[in-house]
Amino acid sequence: MSKPGSKQHNASVTTPLRKRVMILLSWVGLWLKKTLTRLWGAVPGVKRHSASPGVTDTGSGQVDSEWKTNEALCTYPPGGGEETTVTVQTSSCAFHVDLGRLSECSEYFRALSRSTMRETSESLVHLEHVSSSVFRNLLEFSFLGQFNVPQEELGTHIQVSSYLLAEAFLSRCLSVLADKLSPGNCLSYLNLAREICCLELKMTVFTYLSRNLLELPHLVTCLTNAEKDKVVQMRKLGDKRLCSLRKENLTSWSDPETERAQHVFSLKEPGDGGGGWHPITQLPFTADKWCFTAVVLHNYLYILGGHRQPVKRGWEFKMASFRYNPFTHSWFPTAPLIKHRRHFSAVACEGCIYAVGGWYLDSLVTPDSNTALYTAVECYDPWEDTWRFVSSLPLNDFTVSLSHDVPLATGLGHCLYVLGSIQRTGEKLLLQYDTRRDSWCELLPTLTRAAADLPALYFLGATDRLHVIGGNNSGNVVTSFCVQSQKWGQVHTAEKVGFAGQGTVADKQVFMPSIEHNSVARMDLQTLSLRVLPPLPISTRYEAVFYLHF
Repeated sequence: MSKPGSKQHNASVTTPLRKRVMILLSWVGLWLKKTLTRLWGAVPGVKRHSASPGVTDTGSGQVDSEWKTNEALCTYPPGGGEETTVTVQTSSCAFHVDLGRLSECSEYFRALSRSTMRETSESLVHLEHVSSSVFRNLLEFSFLGQFNVPQEELGTHIQVSSYLLAEAFLSRCLSVLADKLSPGNCLSYLNLAREICCLELKMTVFTYLSRNLLELPHLVTCLTNAEKDKVVQMRKLGDKRLCSLRKENLTSWSDPETERAQHVFSLKEPGDGGGGWHPITQLPFTADKWCFTAVVLHNYLYILGGHRQPVKRGWEFKMASFRYNPFTHSWFPTAPLIKHRRHFSAVACEGCIYAVGGWYLDSLVTPDSNTALYTAVECYDPWEDTWRFVSSLPLNDFTVSLSHDVPLATGLGHCLYVLGSIQRTGEKLLLQYDTRRDSWCELLPTLTRAAADLPALYFLGATDRLHVIGGNNSGNVVTSFCVQSQKWGQVHTAEKVGFAGQGTVADKQVFMPSIEHNSVARMDLQTLSLRVLPPLPISTRYEAVFYLHF
């Protein structure tokens, strides 16, 4: 039970304390204001309202200047009631503004309105270091909803709105700037963001660089390592969409499906504008026969291989590689492989692409007993657009397959993993390539035929471990391999499905093209349950399934 008079006693103690806190906050606020004002004036280019080339101030001569001599046009009155009107003195003009309304759109003025600083008591705010025309544009937007900022003055307006913490006005300026950024001015705006410590401007420039990452390598390499990593990571901020393309086409133009097969398709969920697969882009070449391997690096789709083209005496296969940017829906030619490869594996690992295995690509004839797999391994640098050889596969005794890439490969951490069937014994052997040491080693034990009957290998993918899917006459077989313990997991039998092509894994779900379902099948790695996705717009023959963010 509280004592009589305790509430009055607490109130009498709290009131002086509150006054002391308010006085302290007022002094801190005044000190911060004066400090920021000094810093504002010390930043190069502030008083000129220009930060660098591409961010210039052409002055107010291009706009109606009547407001400079008409006090009524510099008055933004309250909407009624007992609001406080303050005079804001800028570089050349004084504005009479409703402080309450201004506080709603500027944290700077909101803090000022709640303080006991002299500016508040005298209803006079000194912002002589702020351009009058810029401040007027801020008021026009905040009070009247009118945005009249010339493109060449965006830098200055961003600078002022960031200083005054005018979030809505800053957001609108950045929205306009996002469409005006170019290779010629983006670094200038990035330098401005660093000078004024404006995170929002910095992220706007980073978004532009991220969307055009490999199209602007000379600009991205100017960033610090931390900034470069951030820009790369931002390429995965879009919606994650499952995509599919035909890796290899053997039909001619007489087949009406050949033209439809020259598209990349994306799966839309039922609530995303209608379910099913929809074309998002057309392949960047014109040919009726092609053979490519697909791989995704930094949210770019790479297709590596070649296609048929006419020559004077018939046909020949042309080596070709392309890169697709899902943010801009643009294709770009890239350096072709050194070796002419068919049905090889391509893996993104540690910021590079590795091409492993396959056999000689000259025509699309069926391989025979004399067909030999490549042991040479190639590494692609996306920043230099160059291929180079690295350490070769330590053996090539792998079974040739027309329905899958040979040997199957995937990446986990900084290592590359290759899985194949040894022809002599039928054992399944895992090889590990360390990208940092450029060296191969065998991961033992092998998976013997006694442990798992896997005459056919369909899929190798990685989550926290390596996942293997294969098949035999009675059903599909699913197992895994833990790299840390170097032990094979339990072998499970699943529903028999004929998989063909190139799959992907995400969130413990494997997606693989299924010929018998004419679509993509999704397998849950925990329950081994199978679900068939909506049918593809083309017949399922030899597809690649992958994820893109856009």
